[in-house]
Amino acid sequence: MRRWAGPPPLLIAVTVLGILVAPAVSRADAGPPAIEQAVLAGAEPAPTSTSPATPSATPTTPPGRSGGAATRDPAAEAGSEEDSEPGSDATATATAGAAPGARPQVPAIAPQKIGVASFNQYVQLSDSAGLEDALDLTSRDGVTIVGWQEGFAAGPTYQALEDRGWATKRYVRTKGSRELAVSWRKDRFALVGSALHKLADGVAEGDGRYPFGTRYALRVTLRERASGELLSVINTHLPQRIENLDVPGTWRTTKNALRAARQLDRLAEIWERAPGRWVIGTGDYNIAALADQRARNSGGVVAAYAGVARSSYALLGFRGLQPTHPYSGRFIDYVHLARSAVRQGRIELLGQRTPGGLNSDHRPLVVRLKLS
Repeated sequence: MRRWAGPPPLLIAVTVLGILVAPAVSRADAGPPAIEQAVLAGAEPAPTSTSPATPSATPTTPPGRSGGAATRDPAAEAGSEEDSEPGSDATATATAGAAPGARPQVPAIAPQKIGVASFNQYVQLSDSAGLEDALDLTSRDGVTIVGWQEGFAAGPTYQALEDRGWATKRYVRTKGSRELAVSWRKDRFALVGSALHKLADGVAEGDGRYPFGTRYALRVTLRERASGELLSVINTHLPQRIENLDVPGTWRTTKNALRAARQLDRLAEIWERAPGRWVIGTGDYNIAALADQRARNSGGVVAAYAGVARSSYALLGFRGLQPTHPYSGRFIDYVHLARSAVRQGRIELLGQRTPGGLNSDHRPLVVRLKLS
């Protein structure tokens, strides 16, 4: 009998096992390493003296339940997206085709001009002050869509806008989901569908230095009435205390920053799947846009959206604009446009402004767009 002259059988078995397991390990979610190591090691620093004292950008709420990434309309809300006019998300997806980066060329249509605003309503405002701000913003010339943040108790405000020709979509199952809303002029758009995506668990009192509630993204898909084409709006709000103000545009070593980086990564995936000829985004990102552009922070807004969207700041700059957060002098409120739609000429950015005179601690960012 001839003896086996090759490698020992045990070595062969270990090698085969390593080949099978390695791909799965390489796909594991490692998170943003620069933050991950410091935060998990308990290196979360005390507030620095250089951080300006600002009104809290996020109310203190306990963390939400863990679960699936997307939630359809809750039974507690009157009128689900399946009942909205006309059709449903299935119709929207069939009309839209593939993700923005892979969409084929589409035929031209008559250009339509719209105005999109992103506005943090500031949770500590009185009902009357919040309503005054909302009526002021929605009455401004050319504003046709608004993405709202911190609208936890703004239901009566949105109802008042109904009588002035506006419709609003929001989810009311949890406190975290109630803060986001998207409003639009009913004479310009009709609701097709929506989805609420859970992006990151919050940080509870005692678990982190700066508690915040569960974070979501609200996606609303509308039909532009003149053309019949679809437009999706993706609205979100990142946690507070995530930017290192000693080195602007970089992450702080807080649990908030760790969750925000993951939130941005998941937002990019939502952008890739959003239906419609046009996709735009609104939100309070709590990261200074100018500093983020300069720092090219790993996992920051510019880096996370590199393949899917561009901000109005990246396209037009900051000349003539007042900061959207006057207390810190930063531009932390954004409007984003789908990169493919900009490149193919389906969305043209005509201008932007940050109007003042409102009660909130934020100025809204208002952009003018031409859709074609």
